[in-house]
Order: sequence, then structure tokens, then C-alpha cells
Amino acid sequence: MRNRRRDRRRRADRVSMQFVEKGNPMEGFVTFLAEMPFWYWWVFAIALLTVELLTGSTYFFWPAIAALVAGLLDLWPLDGAWQIQLIVFSAVTIVLAIFAPPYVKPWLHKTQTDHMTLNERGAQKIGRKVKVETAFENGAGKVRIGDTLWLAESEQGDNFAAGAMVEITRAEGTKLYVKGA
Repeated sequence: MRNRRRDRRRRADRVSMQFVEKGNPMEGFVTFLAEMPFWYWWVFAIALLTVELLTGSTYFFWPAIAALVAGLLDLWPLDGAWQIQLIVFSAVTIVLAIFAPPYVKPWLHKTQTDHMTLNERGAQKIGRKVKVETAFENGAGKVRIGDTLWLAESEQGDNFAAGAMVEITRAEGTKLYVKGA
């Protein structure tokens, strides 16, 4: 472990000296990258996953996976080769961002098909049997569902007496269409 650190420091010194001689203001950044241990990638991945959890967009998910991959590769094959680590991080991010969403998005959003009538109160009532509250005249009246009165219209134009049971067949806006139960 000490030899690895010493080798990294020597490489970092060699790289940073090249930039110092040329008067490059990026010296500190290059030194940081050259001396960066593998777990920095994992901390970066955790930070990206945290942002992903807060946004839920999958935009930060792909760079987080790429950071995990770069951190794993930094353990052995890319030990200290920060330029290749950045290339691997960029390449994995781009490849995942292009090719992974078609496979992941349906899995993430499958619950939308489970609740197709979530924001459609009338559509949720289809198939229920309810009691006529106000007698139907000319095929229209009111039915009670819970503590709410709904406008209702008979599918066949039938007139139902108050207290009769009817079945809801469809809904359009706030109007329910019913048939005899």
C-alpha cells in the first residue's frame, strides 16, 4: 500500500512539475487528480445517487454508475492513471445515457399502468352499484356515492325511481351514465 502511494506521489510530482514549468494555473487540479484515491470516485457516486433520489429523473443515475465503475477500475488496472479514469467515466456515462433508458424507464414507471384512473374520479366508479337519490326524469337524475351526489343519465333513457339500484357504466366529466342493476 505504501509503495502504491509513493508511486502515485512520484507520478503526481512528475506531472505537476511539467505544468509548473509551463506556468499552467491548473497545477493544483492536476495534482489532485493524480493523487486521488479510488474511494473518491465512490464518494462522487454516492453524491450523484443522492441527487438522483432527490430528483427521480435518472439523469444522475448513469454518471453515478460510471463513477462506481471508474472507482473499481482505479483499484487495480487503472491505478493512478487519472486520464484513463476520466475517459472511462465519460465513456460509461455516455453509453449508459444513450442505451440504458429504454430498458430502465419502463421498469421505473410500471406503476403508472397499475393506476390508470388515479386522477379520474368518475372512471373509478365504473361497475359500482349505487342508489338513485333523485328520481330520474327524461332519463336524467342524481345518484349518491358515499356522501356525494352525482349527476346521472340513463344509457337507454330509462326513468328510475328514488331508491332504485343502478350500475354505473361510464363517466364523462362529472356526469355518470347508468343502467338498471
